[in-house]
Amino acid sequence: MQIAIVDDEPEAIRSLKDPLLRIAAGKGLVLGVREYLSGREFLDAFSAGTFDIVFLDIYIDELSGLDLARDIRRADNGCMIVFVTTSRENMPEAFRFHAFDYIVKPISEERLATLFSEALAVLPTMNRYMTFSVNRQDVNLLFSDCVSAASSGHYLLIRAKNGEEYRTRMTLKEFTDMIGDDERFLSINKGIFVNMDHIQSITQRTCVMANGQHFPIKIRESQQIERTWQNYCFDQLRKGQKS
Repeated sequence: MQIAIVDDEPEAIRSLKDPLLRIAAGKGLVLGVREYLSGREFLDAFSAGTFDIVFLDIYIDELSGLDLARDIRRADNGCMIVFVTTSRENMPEAFRFHAFDYIVKPISEERLATLFSEALAVLPTMNRYMTFSVNRQDVNLLFSDCVSAASSGHYLLIRAKNGEEYRTRMTLKEFTDMIGDDERFLSINKGIFVNMDHIQSITQRTCVMANGQHFPIKIRESQQIERTWQNYCFDQLRKGQKS
């Protein structure tokens, strides 16, 4: 996820950047934050699709945050705009540019965490990652690159898109806590989760992954499992057609 913070006060930028990085890390997200001390500097770097969220101070320099919002909307309707400023007086005009939120300084970390969670419910989740230990070394694996996770005794075998298999001392409960409510992961049998983005086919008894892995499916729930995967594929197709 890429974020821009536009404010002419370095301390104001830090007061947003530092808690944002902490909040993202707590949610297993890779966050890129770029800082701009002037509106002109930001516009020189901006193009459609560059940023997922832009935090704008209204009172910056010769180009106000409202001016920047106008230019953003001319090029990019999907970028989230969040105004972070010292006064409420510009709120009505700010929402003319379909702002996602309008926050009066100072902003608490709790308020920022709520905003971030609300944004995640709308934004894609491609940059989420999981962290686990293998041979006392931490491994960071993007959710999108995780094909499957299967219990093996006191360990979990995690297979990555590139063919790597990681054996980590982790319970299935710890894994499900780590992935949270991410819709990509589906439980197909006791101790087995698969990433639906990597499923090639499902039969009555077997789930076949794009990397060639075969997993047994819980027979009594096979129809529901297949239906869940089909609905997921349909939803992804529909989202792609809208974008």
